[in-house]
Amino acid sequence: MSAAESIGAIYTMPTGASRNAVLRTTIEAHRKIASNASTVLVDANRYHGKNRIRASAPLNIDWLQRQWDAGLSWAITDSGYLERDAEHDLRSLFASAQELERQATGSFFLSVPADSHWVSFRAAELRKIVEEHGIPVIYLFGATGDPLATKRAVQGLLHLLDSPVPSALMRTDQAAIGALAGSAVFGAMGISTSLRHIYPPDKRGFSPSPFPSAFLPQGLSYHRIDTLAQAIALSPEELHWSCHCERCQGMRLDSIFDDTAAFTHSIHSLADATRHVLTGGGSAASLIAWASKCQTAQFTHFDIAATTGMRWDPPSFLGAWVASG
Repeated sequence: MSAAESIGAIYTMPTGASRNAVLRTTIEAHRKIASNASTVLVDANRYHGKNRIRASAPLNIDWLQRQWDAGLSWAITDSGYLERDAEHDLRSLFASAQELERQATGSFFLSVPADSHWVSFRAAELRKIVEEHGIPVIYLFGATGDPLATKRAVQGLLHLLDSPVPSALMRTDQAAIGALAGSAVFGAMGISTSLRHIYPPDKRGFSPSPFPSAFLPQGLSYHRIDTLAQAIALSPEELHWSCHCERCQGMRLDSIFDDTAAFTHSIHSLADATRHVLTGGGSAASLIAWASKCQTAQFTHFDIAATTGMRWDPPSFLGAWVASG
């Protein structure tokens, strides 16, 4: 599917001794399915979980070399997590990256997994050190809730992406589309809630659900398929329940019954939304298109709530992008 939609993939690796073996088998499996039609990257994931390392930890050239040896054009550093007031760790991270640059035999991104405070309040400082070193970066942000749910955070992100140094956003949600509109070299959405941003180490896991979630294109939001089915039964004639992605072909979203259908539909419809935003011209036009799409999605949520009587609050990120548009 990634090849058909020209979508790349980022695989999040396990920590520990199995990481290198998983890297090799994952890349081999991806190539068998998608050949070279789909870009692939791997994430060491050392910034995540209760035993996450700090951003001051040395970066490993061997980890980069394993990625290049596996045939990847670009590698990603195994960076640790940047806490909100850890200026020394930030300097250490970039100093370590500069040392890697002297040893590198291929291209790499420096991943910058950071507390959301850096994007909301210290984006100018972060961009300054990025431009001092000139190493392509990938931003990942952590918070208890959505780290890009406020106007200040979105404006900080756009300031970071406006840099002449190539930059990207990963481990995020639909904000990846806004990042692409804001000139990111790529934006990567997590396929599950736990992969859509970095959660605090002490946050409890998500309760398992027997129902997968599917993307609601008109609302730019994910909902459990049982919740969608209930809402559709209450207002079956509403046009926002229909989807025209490659999988759905005009069917209503209550035609989605299992994980495979939910995943296939979501990928195709997200790709459609991204193309809609990015085909209007340059970055300024794309950002206007994205803000307009977010505003329409807000109205869709209000309409669903009014016609079904169900609680259907628009995600906060929609208002953040509308306010920043």
